[in-house]
Amino acid sequence: MLKNRLLISISAGHFAIDVLNSVVPVLLAALATPLALTNAQIGFALTLHIFAGSLSQPLFGWLADRFSTRPAALAGAGAAWMAVCLAAIALSTNWTLIVLLVGLMALGSGLFHPIGTASAAASAPARAASATAIFFFSGQLGLSLGPFLGGALLGAANSAYAILALTALALVPAAFLFAAPRPVIPVGGTARAAHAAVRVGVAILAAFIVLVALRSSIQSVFMSFLPKLFADRGWEPVAYGAIAGTFMFTAAIGNIIAGDIADRFGMRAATIWPLLISVPAGLICLWSPSPLTAFIACGVAGMVIGGQHSVLVVHAQRLLPVRQGFAAGLILGFTFATGGIGTALVGALADTMGLLSAMQGTVLLAIPAAALALTLPGRESATAVAATAEA
Repeated sequence: MLKNRLLISISAGHFAIDVLNSVVPVLLAALATPLALTNAQIGFALTLHIFAGSLSQPLFGWLADRFSTRPAALAGAGAAWMAVCLAAIALSTNWTLIVLLVGLMALGSGLFHPIGTASAAASAPARAASATAIFFFSGQLGLSLGPFLGGALLGAANSAYAILALTALALVPAAFLFAAPRPVIPVGGTARAAHAAVRVGVAILAAFIVLVALRSSIQSVFMSFLPKLFADRGWEPVAYGAIAGTFMFTAAIGNIIAGDIADRFGMRAATIWPLLISVPAGLICLWSPSPLTAFIACGVAGMVIGGQHSVLVVHAQRLLPVRQGFAAGLILGFTFATGGIGTALVGALADTMGLLSAMQGTVLLAIPAAALALTLPGRESATAVAATAEA
């Protein structure tokens, strides 16, 4: 698969897309002082970013299924669009214009993700699971390095203009995507997906939906507000960018670990225990007066909170008997949208009760989420589902 041009191109694009996505909270944290931004304003902008990117994904996935002969080129257009919009944000000093650009920028992410997810699986049909894992790992790696790079650039140049260097680099994988080959997506995939769909009760499906909403809210709040929390404590951009990057880097590693646990012991074990561990790890990260302890706890929290993303996405795909692009857009769109709701609520609460208190309450959501994870397949059920899907 390391010689697969399409997989390499789509994975590189995912890396670039999520580098740009993860720079937005760091950039807004750096702009908070010169533009006199409140937590609610930052929360609103980040929620708009999440909503615009997530709610547009089903539509873009459906359009890609129906009309695109070169889906990778569309994905490249999404990456280029994001780079242009982020450059405009860095150059702007008008808050209304920044909010508009943040929303427009997210449409590039909404275009890329469903196409990328479907194309990754189609790039290596015989090893679709492994190809998809590489694709998700590349995105998580981008999410982890983005805050590091953004914080370092902002700290070194002491100007938002430094972000222009990242936007220029993001155009390189976009160019590769324009030249990437077309994936071979089997005709009739909808019928086969419908045949392989897992039949579940309404109560179990509802529990899964709420579980995804709670878990994505926890991850989204950490991604969005860790830079602001530590900026309020007087940390430099390079430091609060680094701790946010640590969270996402360990989340990327957690995806690989959680996937292996799910294969061996079932999705239930891969979800319940990490969620329970995330409570003390998350609280220590928020409370610790020591930077070293905060970084260590943040790393553990990222691994156990973010690690379940690919497991839950795979399970959700088995529940949706629809075409690949639309299914990917619907699943990812719902995940990001519910995370955005959590971000908006925390942003609003932070201005009344304090950002630390609001984030503490978010960490505790992992307890009911772990209880809901009892409805996920265990080892035997997961094996049966996999056999059904292969059939």
